[in-house]
Amino acid sequence: MIFNIQKCSIHDGAGLRTLVFFKGCPLRCLWCANPESQSYKAEIMEFPSKCIGCGFCRKECKVGAIKEDGRIDRAACTGCFKCVDACYAESRKIAGEEYTVDELFKEIDKDRLFYETGGGGVTFSGGEPLTQPEYLAEIAARCKKSNISVNIESCGYGKYDEFKKALPYIDAMFMDIKQIDSGKHKEMTGFGNELILDNIKKISEFGVPITIRTPVVPGYTDSPDNIEGIAKFICDLPSVSEYELLPYHRLGESKYAALGRDYLLKGLEPPADQQMNDFVSAANRILKARNKKCFWTKDNNKMFIEQ
Repeated sequence: MIFNIQKCSIHDGAGLRTLVFFKGCPLRCLWCANPESQSYKAEIMEFPSKCIGCGFCRKECKVGAIKEDGRIDRAACTGCFKCVDACYAESRKIAGEEYTVDELFKEIDKDRLFYETGGGGVTFSGGEPLTQPEYLAEIAARCKKSNISVNIESCGYGKYDEFKKALPYIDAMFMDIKQIDSGKHKEMTGFGNELILDNIKKISEFGVPITIRTPVVPGYTDSPDNIEGIAKFICDLPSVSEYELLPYHRLGESKYAALGRDYLLKGLEPPADQQMNDFVSAANRILKARNKKCFWTKDNNKMFIEQ
């Protein structure tokens, strides 16, 4: 189940990359920028500003789940998606589509010219690709055999014995450590971090290069103790050389409304540049002795604060 294929990305790996977003994630991060990635099933997203009030969707809905204002009664909806098919104004769309390995590889292979000229490849993101381990291993192997670089972006919450079969085909990974305190991690994501930290250790020992990432979310992950604690954890990871801090943003807020959900962090402001610099500096005081570096990215430029 895939919910987006994004072309020509420059962030999640070297060169121009095709980002493939797997649908489904076990975590429920309060700040998730892609809430349509959380469910493992296809969902309807609504965009009322596009609605022209034609009423065709209500005529097609056999269970009366379309209200008079045109919005979906999510409790009554059975997920037949007939209202989406009837909406030629495109005020609704389906988030999530099943791809066979052959179908997905065909989409990835369309960008081969970019990979070959710019040193790019494919990055599997999510959702959480590690929770679809057999499919991940098969598509990753297919790409590697075709000389396409494979990266993974992961929250780290999966069963190692199931997803380890994909590791030989992965060139690099980006893995989140959101909060070093397991109790706080559970409060903000729904699960503790023990499995995540253990998986990161095992993947690092396997030898896959990893960039650790932390979203800097005011009031949740933006404490010196958290950033420094993660930096100390990174020190002992053999395949980790970089630690990236990601400033919180509100770009996904509108998606919650499109899914009929409330955004719980409404009004939260992103961290200031100086705060990001201070965190990078604090992490680098710990990492420098191990020849590792922390940075954050602004205007597509990596911001390193030397110590």
